[in-house]
Amino acid sequence: MKADILLLIPFDLGLELDFGGRDAEKIMQEVTQREVAHLAFAGRLFEKVQLSSRIYKFGIGLIQISFSVEGSLDFFASLSCRVETVSIDDDPIQAWARRLVHGLLHQARKFASHTYDQRLDGVEIFPIFVLEKEAVGAAAEFIGRNEKALYGIVSGEPNYDNLSQFVVEKEKLDNFGYYEEELILIKRFGAVIASKESGVIIDLIRLAYSIYWDLKAYNNLLDRELDQAQSLLSRLPPYFKFWKMPGCYQRFSADAIAFGIDKLAIVDAMHNVAARIPRIDSDWHLRTIFKYVEREFDIDELARTVEVKLDRIEGSYNSARDFLSTNFFIAVEVVLILSLAWMVLDTCLLFIIAQK
Repeated sequence: MKADILLLIPFDLGLELDFGGRDAEKIMQEVTQREVAHLAFAGRLFEKVQLSSRIYKFGIGLIQISFSVEGSLDFFASLSCRVETVSIDDDPIQAWARRLVHGLLHQARKFASHTYDQRLDGVEIFPIFVLEKEAVGAAAEFIGRNEKALYGIVSGEPNYDNLSQFVVEKEKLDNFGYYEEELILIKRFGAVIASKESGVIIDLIRLAYSIYWDLKAYNNLLDRELDQAQSLLSRLPPYFKFWKMPGCYQRFSADAIAFGIDKLAIVDAMHNVAARIPRIDSDWHLRTIFKYVEREFDIDELARTVEVKLDRIEGSYNSARDFLSTNFFIAVEVVLILSLAWMVLDTCLLFIIAQK
């Protein structure tokens, strides 16, 4: 069986992009397209390997390695489960990808409209297997004959042959195909496609996977922001150290403003990506597939987590500023009361002396 294999490698740019000019409305630009010398896996060498890379407006880059393979479903499952052992140009794929990312970051900076202090540094590989429709035939029958191997491909489970019936039924493979002969299987660690619209479906997977990685990057960024906010809160000065409060208040205000700018960029990226693609919104078929793909990547759950962290961090900064301003005014009132008491005492002493 022949398959076209695509390996998707997302990475966080740590930037929000603005392409400008005629490309201002685009959410993506392709920045690299060339051939790679060779790719190796399990002792087999594959040539005519194509490399392409793109950067998305919301701050994510995506490397794609594509090549054709003749093999069995068991071989495809082995490749999917052990994709990190692939080598490109004699280098492990993860080390090779990290070097490539370094150059792509330099290219992306010229489009930067907003920069974050930290970026998510990691390499993850998502394989997509595009099978020939003639070899698949009726999708339901094909899944029935090859259920465990297909499960191994999309779930990254190396021991797929030993799966219990409970697992197979509990995590049943759902075919998202619109037509009877269309095969679209996707789970968190891989996808299998056999469709005349495979190109469009791959575009949807690329977009959803990039959004997932974007939310993952925001989640990582906000974890650090939460730690910073908690550290600052733990060092708030008490009211009797009122001379430290103006400096602390100024620092919290500056941090809160910087966080507010980040929050605006994050919320804009989270909620406006799919809305900027009329083709998805106006096509029931594509919109349905995109919704199911998002579900497999837990995008809604990740988005809720990010929103909760945004609200908590904003609340922490507001609480800190309220605490500082309240304690400062308490300290001022204490000083005024003490001053008034001293004035009264001084007046009384002067009166007693004058009587003598």
